[in-house]
Amino acid sequence: MEGILITFEGGEGAGKTTQAELFKNYLTEKGLSFFATREPGGTDFSEAVRALTKDIRYSNKSVISELMLFEAARADIVEKCVKPALAEGKVVIMDRFYDSTTVYQSFGRGLDRGMVEQLNMVAAQGLVPDLTVYLKISREEAFSRKGGADKNDAIEQSGDDFHERIRQGFDILAKENKDRFLVVDSTQSIADVFAQITSAFEEKYKNKQKGK
Repeated sequence: MEGILITFEGGEGAGKTTQAELFKNYLTEKGLSFFATREPGGTDFSEAVRALTKDIRYSNKSVISELMLFEAARADIVEKCVKPALAEGKVVIMDRFYDSTTVYQSFGRGLDRGMVEQLNMVAAQGLVPDLTVYLKISREEAFSRKGGADKNDAIEQSGDDFHERIRQGFDILAKENKDRFLVVDSTQSIADVFAQITSAFEEKYKNKQKGK
């Protein structure tokens, strides 16, 4: 069976990393083989790009430069790790994928959405997630959890209006892609959020096995 691609999306502090870790444990208990990574990151090159995009010293970089950095990191992890893992029939878990780029660089930074989405597809080699978990939370609640925005993170320091546009952007993508988006209220307990994720995954996985 071809593998299945699960992505975790949402604004800063939504709980993506926490839920992705729980999901890995769940797959281990189920005896399912998986590959887990994050974006940007997952390869030496992509991790170096991650450091560049977050470094506050380069917060004045052009928005096009930022976009190209994300796409370069994506192209590397997809070619070297994600596609091979899917070809081996593994469950691939990604903490962010190209929906984040659409939201952050188009809705957030103001770049043309069509251009961003076209570059996303080039870097992702046409991959489309089987299930995208969108953990929805307000900017205020998210940063309250984190104890405020990270002063050394250029993206977190982008301002309230930027982060509100991010939330709105994810809402729009979720409405446009109801077949693959699972929208979860991230203010619920970790256990309640996780239960909804595993339920949605089990349905997708079952359908994948049947070739649907």
